[in-house]
Amino acid sequence: MNSESDDETVQVFSRLLVANQRRIYGFILTLVHDRAAAEDILQDVSALLWQKFDKFERGTDFAAWGMAVSRLTILNWRRKQKSVPLPLDDQQFSLLADEAVAVSCEADARHEAMQRCLQKVDPSGRELLTARFEMAQSVTSIADQLGRSRVAIYKRLNRIQSMLLDCINETLRTEGVQ
Repeated sequence: MNSESDDETVQVFSRLLVANQRRIYGFILTLVHDRAAAEDILQDVSALLWQKFDKFERGTDFAAWGMAVSRLTILNWRRKQKSVPLPLDDQQFSLLADEAVAVSCEADARHEAMQRCLQKVDPSGRELLTARFEMAQSVTSIADQLGRSRVAIYKRLNRIQSMLLDCINETLRTEGVQ
């Protein structure tokens, strides 16, 4: 492997890790319930993912691979925690890990569906959603800016959210996620 392809490999790995690190951390935290331990385990998992990156099949779910590596790392961590009472045995831990992976995958599917459904909202509706939820403006502030009543803004937001919820649920149902 020449240095140019090594640089490309580093960039691909870095992009995948950054894009999926939050999801992997959430998975780890769900299973260890300790932020400091979760951060330590995430560092170990990140190093392992880099060491084994040549085995990662590109185009597949990096986060799922990261969670599989995390699961084994957490099992090793649990075995080292003999001085700390663990509330779950290994079988219960495995069941919880399986459920955490399923929830994480569904959350990703839901997020992707929401992004597609947002494209169906008219531009003024998207601006309203952006003002309210991305910029965290109050309804009163938005109403003042638009010269409308607060009730009108609440009703419009409610209609948009209802449409989005229906669209997301229908998308997930169509894709067999729900």
